[in-house]
Amino acid sequence: MLEVGVQNTGWFSWDDLDGSFARFKADGFETVDLGFPGVAFDPEKPIESFYDQPLEDILAKYRPVKEAADRYGITVSQSHAPFPLWLKGEDTYNAYMIMVLEKLCAVCEAIGCPHMVAHPINRTLKENEWSTNMELYRAILPTAKRHGVKICLENLFTVHTGRVLEGVCADAEEACRYVDALNAEAGAEVFGFCFDVGHANLLHKDLRRYINTLGHRLSILHIHDNDGQNDLHLMPYTQSRYRQVCTNALDWESFILGLKDIGYRGTLCFETFRVIRVTPKELWDSSLTHLSNIGRYFRDRILAPDGEASE
Repeated sequence: MLEVGVQNTGWFSWDDLDGSFARFKADGFETVDLGFPGVAFDPEKPIESFYDQPLEDILAKYRPVKEAADRYGITVSQSHAPFPLWLKGEDTYNAYMIMVLEKLCAVCEAIGCPHMVAHPINRTLKENEWSTNMELYRAILPTAKRHGVKICLENLFTVHTGRVLEGVCADAEEACRYVDALNAEAGAEVFGFCFDVGHANLLHKDLRRYINTLGHRLSILHIHDNDGQNDLHLMPYTQSRYRQVCTNALDWESFILGLKDIGYRGTLCFETFRVIRVTPKELWDSSLTHLSNIGRYFRDRILAPDGEASE
């Protein structure tokens, strides 16, 4: 319940699984967000990727990850599929990515990972956007249902001529329509939502209202900070000192209260890969420990009795 986690980018080593999870545990984390390998695409060349291997070979690579995580009491609570999952006019690529998702659903089941983020697709016209996304998620629905993996959509943004604009599911009501429509077709809760708090801040969303609108549909989180203008993926509160002079600073109080409002009990996972990228290796452990402390602070505030959530 409200396990504190972070994505595996940066600190994780395939060559030292035990060392990686020992560090992860020592730095105060309880769960991991596992990112899956990307797929490079060149329209002039055949598609080649990690996913060309037989499923059993892919599973053989991930079973030791699960075993090492178990040895240190770490859960794999969520994962992230490669993106984009669809490209306009590229039927071969689009079919290939469905194959990738199907294999990853099997991987998630094998490692005990209940959630996988699969980015929805931004289109210029909303009617095309809806039909493209519904077709994409319908294609993966039977496999996800069979493997017991919840596919999570995410709130996105786009950038046009230097301006940050709303992408698919940037609007909370639209996010709910997707999840509800897909689950109605599935006849079960096969789809959920990953709320990316940093993306919401780029679009100046009311975080508490967005979370309350999602309600039970909210399955997992991507927690990170930014300046309201750039997708920085920094540690929470690193931009807060600007709040008095910059209305774009992320409102962490609204975030905490929103999660408390809906009784959120999922994981508290940080998507803060730039904390590792911009920090000297000698400071990784202290940085990660501070990050896990923030997660426990969030948890304490969310679980505080009514009347104790606000400072």
